[in-house]
Amino acid sequence: MHHIYHTNGFILSSVNKGEANKMLTIYTREMGLVRAMVQGIRLHKSKLRFALQDLSHSNIDLVRGKDIWRVTSARSVNTFPYARSSKDSLLIIARVSKLLERLCDGEESNEKIFDDLIQSLYLLDDVNILNSSREALELHLVLRIMDQLGYIGESEMLKEYLDGCIDLDKTATLLREKRSIISHINKALNESQL
Repeated sequence: MHHIYHTNGFILSSVNKGEANKMLTIYTREMGLVRAMVQGIRLHKSKLRFALQDLSHSNIDLVRGKDIWRVTSARSVNTFPYARSSKDSLLIIARVSKLLERLCDGEESNEKIFDDLIQSLYLLDDVNILNSSREALELHLVLRIMDQLGYIGESEMLKEYLDGCIDLDKTATLLREKRSIISHINKALNESQL
């Protein structure tokens, strides 16, 4: 009998496999980055296809197979419809998803990254979000992801952005210090060699 793992996850991407299957890349709260196979998801009768769309938040049940994880069931939490309808917000979500896939290696839990990601998605899903707020939000989220993964060193200037939670109240100060923050992020990405 296999143990079923219940987790909260965000679907970063998927790849079609065979005639009806998909391999999902999921960032989970409890297990970090997981790649899992879903059988028959591309069939019209599949109950899982709506709960496991790319760039959506779901409650997912996983079973560890011999070589790979398999999704046994899922329930959609949020598909972020307003963020998906905005080209600018969707681009931010896609860039952050690719960054997580690039920098996260295997099943290493980081609840803070997951919580920051989901909080940012809810903020992006506001139909009235300003472009300046979107830009600041992406900058803030990427900075915090890089810090949680250990790529940002001690910096007094960055301390106020790394503590607490992500919110739009810091938009003005983030944008004023944008150049310096981007410099820290780019330096960290270069040093990661990924």
